[in-house]
Amino acid sequence: MASLSDIEKLALALSEQERAKLAAKLIESLPDSQSDDDEGAISFKKVNSSMLRRVRYDPKQKVLDVVFRTGETYRYKDVPVDEYHKLMRADSVGRYMQTHIIDHYETLKLES
Repeated sequence: MASLSDIEKLALALSEQERAKLAAKLIESLPDSQSDDDEGAISFKKVNSSMLRRVRYDPKQKVLDVVFRTGETYRYKDVPVDEYHKLMRADSVGRYMQTHIIDHYETLKLES
């Protein structure tokens, strides 16, 4: 079995695009669940979108984390819970994201 150090070396040897694809596959392999922790944070949920892979919302911190198809993950701050629910109920999650979330909330790119 490879050590964490060995795995890290292998991952760093990949190109940025290969790392993004690997991160996306790892995220896709995670199980879906509604609420796993004591804080009430919602775990990543798969979404049916050509733009996004997974979404999670933490109602306590009011942060929305989004994993895009590229494998990049972004955090949107101070997002109201009703905005999250509207996103998840939207006919087009990607279109809702572009219209109501992107460029409307402070954004932080998370490490993959």
